[in-house]
Amino acid sequence: MENLMAKTSTSRFLKHSITFILLIAIQSFALAQDWKKIESVKLENQVNQVSIDRQGNLYISSINGSIDKYDSNGVFQLHYSPTKKSSPRLIEAWQGLRVFAFYKDFQEYLFLDRFLNASERYSINNQEGVSYTNLSTIAADNNIWVLDAQGFSLKKIDISNNEAISETNLSLVLSNKAYDFSFIREYQSLLFISDNKNGVLIFDNLGNYLETLPIFNLNFFSFLDTSLIYIQNGNIVYFDIYTKQKKEVSLPDPSYTFVLMENKRVFLFTRTTLDIFELN
Repeated sequence: MENLMAKTSTSRFLKHSITFILLIAIQSFALAQDWKKIESVKLENQVNQVSIDRQGNLYISSINGSIDKYDSNGVFQLHYSPTKKSSPRLIEAWQGLRVFAFYKDFQEYLFLDRFLNASERYSINNQEGVSYTNLSTIAADNNIWVLDAQGFSLKKIDISNNEAISETNLSLVLSNKAYDFSFIREYQSLLFISDNKNGVLIFDNLGNYLETLPIFNLNFFSFLDTSLIYIQNGNIVYFDIYTKQKKEVSLPDPSYTFVLMENKRVFLFTRTTLDIFELN
C-alpha cells in the first residue's frame, strides 16, 4: 500500500511539474511574440552611443562625432556636427533642456541645448585634482561626476568653480581589485557605475558607496521606473534596483546592441538602424 501511495504521489508530482514547465514555456513564447513594430529607421552613420530625454526624444551619437535627435516616432528632428571630430564616450539627455557629451579622446565635455546648439568645450584636466578620466557624466544638481584614473577615485566636481565637492576612494569599495569601468549614469539621486569585473556599483548623490549589483559585462544600460534595463544573451533584462528581482524578455532580433524605453514603447538599436516597438 505504501509503495502504491508513493507511486501515486510521484505520478502527481511529475504531472504537476510537466504542467508547470509547459505553462512557463507558453508564457515565454507569448512574451517573445508580443512585439508590435511601429517604425524602422535607417541611420546614416554607425551608432556610437544613445540617450533619451523625459519627453521620449532620442539622441544618437555616431562614430564620426555627430549627434542626431529623433522624436519618439522615429522622425528626425535636429543634427549636431562637432568642429573637432571624435566619438563621444558618453551622451546623456535625461535632464531634458540640455544634453551632456563627454569626449574621452580630448578629455573634454560640452553641453547642447534642446536645439542642439553647443556650448564651448570644457577640459576635464582643469578640474581640481583630475588628470585623466575614462568616464564622466552629468549629475542632477548640474555638477559632473568624474572617475579619476590617477587617483583611482570617484569625484563630484562643481563646474562653476572647478572644485571637488566629494571624493570616494574606489580601492576601499571594490571587492575584486581587478576592474574595468565601462559605463556611468545617475538615476533617482543614485549613481550607477558598471564595472565588468565587480558588477554595477551604486553610490548616493554625495558619492558614498551603497552596494554592488551582481550584473557583469555591461557597456551600456538605461532605466524604466525602478528597473535597470540592459541587453544580454539575446534578451532585454529588467533588474529592479530595489527588490533585486530580474525579468527577461526575448528580443525579436539578437543583433540589437542598445535599448531605451519610455512607457510601453521600446527603442532598439543595431549599429545602423533604430527600430521602434510596443511591448505589451
